[in-house]
Amino acid sequence: MTDNSPSTPQSNRLLAVAAWWVLLFGIVYTLIIAKDLLIPLVLAIFIWYMINLLVRQLEQLRIGQWTLPRTLQYLIGGGLVLLAAWLFVRMLTHNITQVVDSAAAYQANIERLVDDFFSRLPFEEPPELANLIDQLDFGALVRGTAGAMGSLIGSTGLIMVYLLFLFLEQRFFGHKLAAIFRDQNDLNDAKAMLTKIDADVATYLGIKTLVSAVTAFLAWAIMAAVGLDFAAFWAVLVFILNFIPNIGSFLATIFPALLALVQFDTLTPFLIIVSGITAIQITVGNFIEPNLMGRSLNISPLIVILSLVIWGTIWGIPGMFLCVPITVIVMIILNRFEGSRWIALALSKTGQITTA
Repeated sequence: MTDNSPSTPQSNRLLAVAAWWVLLFGIVYTLIIAKDLLIPLVLAIFIWYMINLLVRQLEQLRIGQWTLPRTLQYLIGGGLVLLAAWLFVRMLTHNITQVVDSAAAYQANIERLVDDFFSRLPFEEPPELANLIDQLDFGALVRGTAGAMGSLIGSTGLIMVYLLFLFLEQRFFGHKLAAIFRDQNDLNDAKAMLTKIDADVATYLGIKTLVSAVTAFLAWAIMAAVGLDFAAFWAVLVFILNFIPNIGSFLATIFPALLALVQFDTLTPFLIIVSGITAIQITVGNFIEPNLMGRSLNISPLIVILSLVIWGTIWGIPGMFLCVPITVIVMIILNRFEGSRWIALALSKTGQITTA
């Protein structure tokens, strides 16, 4: 005997909620078990998109009616991106080796600073902090970070394979879109929507990359002027962290400042780096970038922290660097559709998103 009683709206809602939770669990589970394949794919998509942005700029180079051949445009764009990646990897490996070699000296300076600090306090015996300092192995910390970066660098071959297939598939994107949307009006609407999303994403990535490069260069000039070790490495870190609102700016300032504290015998270099990089971050973040961007995504600081925690738990260090660009791009896409705009507004800081 079967039960043919109609389902109630409440049971339908429960089924829908259960289905969404199962889907969410499946996505998170897939992201965790397939991270060695998905992280290179995400990086390949970013590189592929940046190469296409460079190609668009190269298309504007004209001498009369003559322009660069299409193939040459892609070769130049890809070459520039790969050259930047190669320089980054080369500098990273070189600086990590030097940091490991200097870790013992830095640790000795920290112990000296701690002893000097407690000698100025009215303690008959300093607190048992020496054991903590002894357990703080900077060499192991750096080697662990290097191992995470090394595994990412080891995925270069897979990233190149993904890039190859992305460029091969790129020629057929238009044909696939036309096959999906048979009606010409629907096809035109879809193309217009994708063009708007592409313009927003290109504006964000292009201007964010530019202002991050300017911030990193100015920070490098200050760090090199005071003689900070590994100034070029810290400048690259400033460039990467600048993609993370609020928290990234703080970390980009505190990391080189802490090194200055343990490298030098006086506080002057530490104060110069803190005040100098902070002034750069404030000027670029509050004045230059908003004027260039022409809009504000207003991503919520709480969402930034949650993104760092969640993606850091799922994908480790690479996930922490990728999480904010991914979140911002998702916000841009969701904001372009009426049915999902409320999600983008919920992710924003003030409940307002002004797009390009």
